[in-house]
Amino acid sequence: MDSETLYSIGELSRRSGLPVKTIRFYSDLGIVPPTDRSPAGYRLYGLDALARLDLARTLRELGLDLATVRKVPQVVDAHADALDAQIRTLRLRRPSSVFPADTANPAQGGAQGTAPAGDAPRATSGGRGRRARA
Repeated sequence: MDSETLYSIGELSRRSGLPVKTIRFYSDLGIVPPTDRSPAGYRLYGLDALARLDLARTLRELGLDLATVRKVPQVVDAHADALDAQIRTLRLRRPSSVFPADTANPAQGGAQGTAPAGDAPRATSGGRGRRARA
């Protein structure tokens, strides 16, 4: 399933287990805004609406009122935006010499995880972890 898939309110109801009336109510409150509208004006929802509905249902089951539930997606979105900005800042600050290509990524042929020559594990006899007799 691709991230561009849009669902009608009926399909969202089937997938979430919530009545169409509840989804429409949450949509009108802004808890689960439609991603788009069909040419006929019907509400269409993306996959993120399913996650928001699940979160709203969980919060209501925990006893939170609708005013609080309504604020949660805004807080989550603001937090995600702040994390994205922080990640971008950290990537800009990271010098390329910190992770040279030859040691940072084993997939690039690096030697990450290998011990220095003096720290090599000792050989055992028998191949089953038994120690050699002296």
